[in-house]
Amino acid sequence: MGRRVRSSNLLSNLPQLQNLIKRDPRSYEEEFSQQLQHFESSLVIFELKPDEEAKEFGEVINFLSQVVRCYPEKSARFPGQLISLLEKHYPVLEAELRKSIVQALILLRGRGVVSNEKVMPLFFTLFKCRDKKLRALLYTHIVNDVKAANRGKHRDHKLNKTLQGFMYTMITAADAQDKHGEGAIAAKKSLDVCIELYRKRVWTDAKAVNVIVQACFSPINKVMVTAVQFFLNPQKKSSEDGGSDDDSDAAAEGVGISKKNSVNLQLIQHQSNVNRKTRARKRVLERATRTHKREQARRDGQLADEDSSATVGGGAARKKAVAAVNFDALSLVHDPQGFAEKLFGRVHHSTTATKRGGSTVDRFEVRLILLKLISRLIGHHQLQLMAFYPFLQRYLQPHQLEVTQILALFANGTHAFTPPDVLQPLVRAIADNFVSDHCAPEVMCAGLNTIRAVLARQPLAVDPDLLNDLVLYRKHKDKGVMMGARSLLALYRQINPEMLHRRDRGRDASQNLGRVPLQFGEQRPAEGVDGAELLELPSSGSDDEDSDVLLESGDSDEGLSYATADELLSDGDAESDCSVGIQGAEDESSGPASDDEEAGSVSGSDSGQLKAASSEQTSTKLVAKKRVDMLRFLTDEDFSRIEQLKKRRRNEGVSSKSKKQKAGDGHLDEDEVGGDEDLSADESDSDGLVKDWDILGDYHSRRQRRKATYDERMDSIRAGREGREKFASSKAKRDKGGVNLSNKQKRKTKDFKMIAHKRSIVSKGKRSLVQKRQELRKHVIKQKKKGY
Repeated sequence: MGRRVRSSNLLSNLPQLQNLIKRDPRSYEEEFSQQLQHFESSLVIFELKPDEEAKEFGEVINFLSQVVRCYPEKSARFPGQLISLLEKHYPVLEAELRKSIVQALILLRGRGVVSNEKVMPLFFTLFKCRDKKLRALLYTHIVNDVKAANRGKHRDHKLNKTLQGFMYTMITAADAQDKHGEGAIAAKKSLDVCIELYRKRVWTDAKAVNVIVQACFSPINKVMVTAVQFFLNPQKKSSEDGGSDDDSDAAAEGVGISKKNSVNLQLIQHQSNVNRKTRARKRVLERATRTHKREQARRDGQLADEDSSATVGGGAARKKAVAAVNFDALSLVHDPQGFAEKLFGRVHHSTTATKRGGSTVDRFEVRLILLKLISRLIGHHQLQLMAFYPFLQRYLQPHQLEVTQILALFANGTHAFTPPDVLQPLVRAIADNFVSDHCAPEVMCAGLNTIRAVLARQPLAVDPDLLNDLVLYRKHKDKGVMMGARSLLALYRQINPEMLHRRDRGRDASQNLGRVPLQFGEQRPAEGVDGAELLELPSSGSDDEDSDVLLESGDSDEGLSYATADELLSDGDAESDCSVGIQGAEDESSGPASDDEEAGSVSGSDSGQLKAASSEQTSTKLVAKKRVDMLRFLTDEDFSRIEQLKKRRRNEGVSSKSKKQKAGDGHLDEDEVGGDEDLSADESDSDGLVKDWDILGDYHSRRQRRKATYDERMDSIRAGREGREKFASSKAKRDKGGVNLSNKQKRKTKDFKMIAHKRSIVSKGKRSLVQKRQELRKHVIKQKKKGY
């Protein structure tokens, strides 16, 4: 009797039965069979009315999913029954029951009971459900499951190909073009999965990237903006997983600025300044600062994803992981020309169209990020899209919204094969609208920096008259304008000094006037590794003076400066020319003096032999002075050494000019302009793109300058006091020497209320007139002795 009661209790107490089955599956096989039969009978009844709530049915599914691996033969049909139930009735199922079935399938997939080829298409279909929590659960599982299937060097190409094709179908399906339909939600989540797998370095092939390309043509702004933002910054994590499905279109159409910031650093800093200083509040501020810096680095694409950085140990390995994650998605686009033309067609239609007739018009923010992507495609692949540049001319006004971003994308959309006659009207428009005396200095600085960024890519896009007019602003009173004009002057001193006036060319540029500038479409192949001449040239075995030269400036290796190969070759050519010239002069002087024709012939033959000998000597020098990169393979240490030597050369140039400025009349010579500007070229970033802060120039650093903290101000004060100890106060000298004041001296500086209760102070008020007179006389005598 007790056993029957216990058995009936087990059938109703599923958690206890689950625990017992996991411990001893063979003893409770009959109970499992009863529960499996109960599930099948309940499934038949449930399919008659699938929209009703069935809590008990969900508990049975949860129980069977936990113990089904203990009886693989009896439960072979169980996963297929769950999949079939979801495929038929997922739109009408109750939310909790549907989530329980999905969790059961995820559990079965994790234990290897069901393959991912069977459940993945179903999970992507379930993205159409209007259940935010379910979509977040599916998103997390799909990303983790695909990542686990492609762990390490192993790649499940069959699964990847199937899923990528399924994503392409969902993004380009007809129901995915309806903004209010269920297909749009599924397309957005499928796109998020593809982007996240790319960011986690799981799908980095061309097919995954071109699936995202198709999403850029979606009529739904959420889908389109997400795909475009991916190409603008592949390593920037998009909106939170599953958290942006029900947001407004305005939030999605923004330029990627999230409304939900995880940390408000300004608020915490303000609270720290206002509230009482405690160690707990200090820790909160430090934690918020670290979090903010980490978010900023991830926002700029400088930080790898959390999974890779968590598994990497040490700083060097973490840097390697960050460097390995920088894939170039734009290089994997199959048809960049057609991609750019389609995007530009959408922007042009949205700009010229009206809302009449039911046509949709994209907001300016959406058109701006589309223009950014078009400009990067043009600059990266060197495309020819002639209608792009006249279209931008309407936005080249100082009062235009987001004008710095427009100027930056104009510079990024320029390359060496862009026709100069297409760019000249835009350069002229920028010069007329931005670089003028009636404009603000900030506007002039932005215009000059934009012109310099464009001309650095296409130097033929400006005529000499306009160039020399812009160079005249190098003496402007504003620092930003002056630096922009000087950078433009330094650029043309390097690439084409003939376009400048003679007084503006400088000494070095005047010596290089014989160099022919590049024409439109012309390219000169590199002769070797840039900066390889800075390395020590290998010795050729000869002990003469013309072997490899090292000019020592100190005893240590850090003070060595190497003679370049061009200098050695020029010295050798000069010596040979001088020897030939001297011999020729001797021949000319000896020719008229001799009356014998044979003497003239002998001297001519001697001069010919000397010339041949000198030419042979020069050729041997040329052979001996080959570049180091032509003689051996350069290693990583050689490249790092080249970078160090380049940096040292630049620093030496800057320090020498600063010394000259201090020793001279306080300003640099006009010929020396351009050394500092070369350090801040527009290709300052590793990706070679022009950012809006490059356009602002000096004004960006002014805007970013924040108020110094108390510790920073004190450090600055202490740094200014160094070397000025003789001007310090007596208190500072006494504190530095470790000498303290006596209690009597300290009482002189205390407030009277603090010492009013002292016996000496109280007794003074009780003195008689005779005592006061005596003390006054003592004080007068004491003062006379001191000389007062």
